[in-house]
Amino acid sequence: MHLFYIPGVNLRQSFDAGEVLHTLPDVESAHMKVMRLKAGDAVRLTDGIGHFADAVVEDVNPKKSTVSLLRVIDEPKDKHQLTIAAAPTKNISRYEWFIEKATETGIDSIIPIYCEHSERGRLHTDRLEKVTIAAVKQSLKARLPVINEPIKLDEYLNNCQNSGRRFIAWIDDSVNDHLKNCIMAKTAVRILIGPEGDFSRRGVELAV
Repeated sequence: MHLFYIPGVNLRQSFDAGEVLHTLPDVESAHMKVMRLKAGDAVRLTDGIGHFADAVVEDVNPKKSTVSLLRVIDEPKDKHQLTIAAAPTKNISRYEWFIEKATETGIDSIIPIYCEHSERGRLHTDRLEKVTIAAVKQSLKARLPVINEPIKLDEYLNNCQNSGRRFIAWIDDSVNDHLKNCIMAKTAVRILIGPEGDFSRRGVELAV
């Protein structure tokens, strides 16, 4: 069944309130037209905040197709909240690939960070948001990760103090435990990943 993304709507609240008729945004309406769907066809929607909805097509229009909700399904919430703060790569396609895979595996939040050794100084988050939408639809998930605006490493470290368990991707011979053994259920987790040139010594010391 085809999955379409409908932003700005809480499908659960809408359905429970009896609001079953919805208009898809331009991009999704165009996709519906390309797929040659027609009135009466079954589709599935996601609002990106944890809900699916089975629906039926009421009208196909390249700019404002309409659908009617039949039922809403809640996607179970993960037991922990996972945020990854990662420096954008010089080759933006590699970073977009990371965003895509992070979305497919259920990351809650992604924070682009600028470090002393970063090779990319500008980033368009609107493009990254489009990547997450495509990945959610491809992997049939109901939750979009939050794409935050880029932030400098120092500022990020100041903002995330006392916010759950925090990890940094850095080689340290004194640490021999695997990350998967350090993450506990129902605990907020933040993972910090540096640029191609790695973290500076100062950056690591600040993080530690």
